[in-house]
Amino acid sequence: MEIEEAYRASVTSTITHIAEELQAKLGQRLTAYAVGVRDPKAIGKYARGAIEPREETVQRLRDLYRITRVLDDERPDTVRAWMIGSNPLLDDRAPIELLHEENTQPVSRSAGFDAAIPFSSTAFKQVHEASARFVANPA
Repeated sequence: MEIEEAYRASVTSTITHIAEELQAKLGQRLTAYAVGVRDPKAIGKYARGAIEPREETVQRLRDLYRITRVLDDERPDTVRAWMIGSNPLLDDRAPIELLHEENTQPVSRSAGFDAAIPFSSTAFKQVHEASARFVANPA
């Protein structure tokens, strides 16, 4: 998804929808850690509308949602792996760590960059096969 579309979705979606989507993609624990909420079950309560998050938490949920939407073409397990894996664009730190520290901007840039480069196994296989064909039959 394009960055502009992800931004639009992050500011127009309700917090219940955002929490529900993040819970489905990342799980309660990872979402809670990223946005600085101590109780992971609070994410489920936000998703059900049972409680309202503080304004600071609302903004952090919207930021996290925007980043996951940029990576939206990937499967949830791939997005989770991207969030917790070391990232060379972030000095080999995991995006989730920076989000927890409220350092959103480099993670947003990295997500936009990584989303522009397909990293699914299907895309990797296609690129690998194309390069093998090229090497075998250079024109």
